[in-house]
Amino acid sequence: MIAIHNAAWSARISETGAELKSLHGAGREYIWSGDPAWWNGSAPVLFPVIGGLKGGRYSWNGSTYELPSHGFARVSPFTVTRVTDDSAELTLLSSPATRPGYPFEFALRVSFQLERAGIAVRYDVTNTGPSRMHFSIGSHPAFVIPFAGGALENYYVLFEQEEEDLPRWFFKDGVIVAGRTEEALENRRVLSITRQCFDQGIMIFKHPRSREFTIANSLNSHAIRVSTEGVPYLGVWSKPGGAPFLCIEPWHGIPDMSDTSGALADKEGILSLDAGATFTTGYRVEIS
Repeated sequence: MIAIHNAAWSARISETGAELKSLHGAGREYIWSGDPAWWNGSAPVLFPVIGGLKGGRYSWNGSTYELPSHGFARVSPFTVTRVTDDSAELTLLSSPATRPGYPFEFALRVSFQLERAGIAVRYDVTNTGPSRMHFSIGSHPAFVIPFAGGALENYYVLFEQEEEDLPRWFFKDGVIVAGRTEEALENRRVLSITRQCFDQGIMIFKHPRSREFTIANSLNSHAIRVSTEGVPYLGVWSKPGGAPFLCIEPWHGIPDMSDTSGALADKEGILSLDAGATFTTGYRVEIS
């Protein structure tokens, strides 16, 4: 583990997957511990795909490749490239281990910076190969709830803006079910959390207007805000049955639709990067 700290916060980051494993401040832990009794993740990095591929495979340039759900970055050993008291940077490079499932040359840098109110996480994806590269990049941070007293049912996710048309999509058997949606927000901004709301899997939202998503509660003003620069997709998930965590997942990419062709270049939400170019994104966690 890499340990960083400032006057208010401490964080621990695993070199495996460049995964944030702890954000601690004011005597409280905010990141899910990864207890395998519920789910062994904490905040995995999703690259070069998000969610599942139909049949676990995709086609590119006349060949077929296989990748696990959420890609390989989350289980890959990263190299620590910079550490200061309050920041860290880790890097994953394409290698003989990545090329059988992903035939592109890349550098993925994950940076962490502790701030006054929490932590900022940044991803830099660079195409180090000679031709155009296709990929997705996403975040999967899990936050402990309840974190401000009360029960699970006292908590909700507040979207920054009113969402005019934002139904949830359903995820089943590794893909998104084409054509199946359902309204999930109350008053266009509020997603209430209950013990049953994830019985049918992750809630996936396409093209939210909001850039900030706040886990709040009905008892007091204590809240966790996940801020982005705008994302095309958002996942909200927890294990069914009242698991003591909630994931707010900003995505640049999306699992395959059930009616997908399987061609990587045609995949919904796929990003393209010219040779030598870099794509940067990330998120910020602020506790109030």
